[in-house]
Amino acid sequence: MQPGSLSLDAFLARRASDRRLARLTHDVGLPEGRGLEFGPADNPIPLPDGLSITYVDRSRDVGAGFAGAVPIDHAWSGSGALTALLGRDDYDFALAAQVGQYVPNLLGWLRGIHAALRPGGVLNLSLPDKRFMFDAARPVSTLAELIEADLLAYERPSPRQIFGHTHDVRAITPEGIWMGEDPVHAPRMAGEAALPHAYAEAAAALAAGAYVACHCWVLTPLAFLDLVEGATRLGLFPFVLNHVSAPQPDGFEFYVSMRREAQTEAGALLGLQVGAIDHLRGLLEARRHTAKLMAGF
Repeated sequence: MQPGSLSLDAFLARRASDRRLARLTHDVGLPEGRGLEFGPADNPIPLPDGLSITYVDRSRDVGAGFAGAVPIDHAWSGSGALTALLGRDDYDFALAAQVGQYVPNLLGWLRGIHAALRPGGVLNLSLPDKRFMFDAARPVSTLAELIEADLLAYERPSPRQIFGHTHDVRAITPEGIWMGEDPVHAPRMAGEAALPHAYAEAAAALAAGAYVACHCWVLTPLAFLDLVEGATRLGLFPFVLNHVSAPQPDGFEFYVSMRREAQTEAGALLGLQVGAIDHLRGLLEARRHTAKLMAGF
């Protein structure tokens, strides 16, 4: 039995009342299947016991010190062939809750997962929406940063990624932001010494070749769509998007579901992706407009 697994009936009952679980398991076939979960630490996504899950993280000992940490089956940095480690390429789904922002080479990581899925397989992610958490004062990540990380095949966060996170994160909570606190005026987590501290952290990590956990990517749902569109036009993003959900009130994470298409011809994939992005962008814009209208009452 998998860690945290439930009976099918218990899972269905929980998913009916747990919106987060429903979004993370969007389009996951039941009652049986084979899947991957990335970065489970001590909090794996609860799934029915008919699903066989392989756990992947950047190292096998990443959960050391956490009570109840899930044993990691494969260590993978996010660059290089994931299928070579797994020994197969027919997984039905992959899940990653609050993991993608830590991956130094996001495009390489996504392509590796894509190659491990069967045609029709789905990848479901949750990612932090920077507007509602400690990244709120940071600028969104750019396509240039995404391409640089891919061309250089980052396996550890770069000095720029470490510096940006360490210097700019703010001492503010999602609850505080939803209550009206202005994150731009919140103090930096590193305090008044943030500038030299960030430089020292980046320089030390570079000199030691060390992995420093940090938010390498700063995103909103719309910014994510922009990055996906640019990467798709360059032939660097092979998935087609199914769904993007904005954070719920009092929340800070958004959800993305994407699939591996059976059709692999580049022109056909681009057409599917652009159509999906236009549709999802329209839904997000409509929701944002509605929220602004509601806020006026």
